[in-house]
Amino acid sequence: MDKYTYWNYGKTGSWEIMCNFFYNKKKTVMFHSYHPVFNTLYRPAGEYYIKQWYYQRDNKLKTWYAIKDFSTYDKIINDCFPMSADIDLPHQWFWECPFKTSRGDYSMKFWGGRRNNKGENKIDENLTSFYNCIDEVMEHDLINYPNVLLGYVGNIGVDDSILYDLENLSPSQPPQNIERILERLRSRVNIIPYKEDIEGMVKKALIGFVGDAQWSKGQDFYVQECIRKLRIHNKTFPLLCRMLECNHIPYKVFNLDRDNYADYFTLDRWLPIRGGLAEDHDLHLHNTMTPNRQKHLPKLIDQVLCSL
Repeated sequence: MDKYTYWNYGKTGSWEIMCNFFYNKKKTVMFHSYHPVFNTLYRPAGEYYIKQWYYQRDNKLKTWYAIKDFSTYDKIINDCFPMSADIDLPHQWFWECPFKTSRGDYSMKFWGGRRNNKGENKIDENLTSFYNCIDEVMEHDLINYPNVLLGYVGNIGVDDSILYDLENLSPSQPPQNIERILERLRSRVNIIPYKEDIEGMVKKALIGFVGDAQWSKGQDFYVQECIRKLRIHNKTFPLLCRMLECNHIPYKVFNLDRDNYADYFTLDRWLPIRGGLAEDHDLHLHNTMTPNRQKHLPKLIDQVLCSL
């Protein structure tokens, strides 16, 4: 079977494709592409999955393990998006931390990073030994958010800083073993997704790119922040294509609205995506909108579309 590298960025299908690789008992990797930078590796072991974290602390590569039951879609959902009151605070998806934080939850972003004077900052910002796990990463069937592999660190598709790096072909944290990484990437099937349904993308952005922090500053600010992030998002696709071309990495483009995943990924069976996984994720699992704000969604969509 081919090995795939999915050059995704905000709201471009990583959850949907990861679920189907789990469903087919394939090995997958998910990078957290901005500070704190870490990755989670998943590989099947009988009826279970071994989840392995890699991160860098005090200039040393560290790792940890957990056992997961991903035998059904419901079990994947319950593990990745727990809503039970039996745990201290729910974690979400690949932000899960194997260690309890000082505030009593299991958030890798809080445990590893620090923002607005919040967080424990236990993961290094300057990446050195972190790239020593790359050979193991490359053995996996699917890699998500691979921009980190080439030193492009940042919230890709959403933040200005990594957009600037892509525009200038200047990764902020270039790995020392870059030639070996490039060689391995060139041997994989590289896929860059994009979305042509602008109204659908605006809806996804309003649900996932902005939230309570922006809404608290007023509706105008909320809309303008969504527009700003969408403009970054729209620039990301052509810049990713150019960056891969400059590094002589062959790639295919995937239209999220018209193309069929089964034509791009060789898997034996598929969970439904449109109307299934995608709707589940956007409307229920990762929806930052309160019920009251949801009532304003059609008007908010129109406001953003008029200004793009």
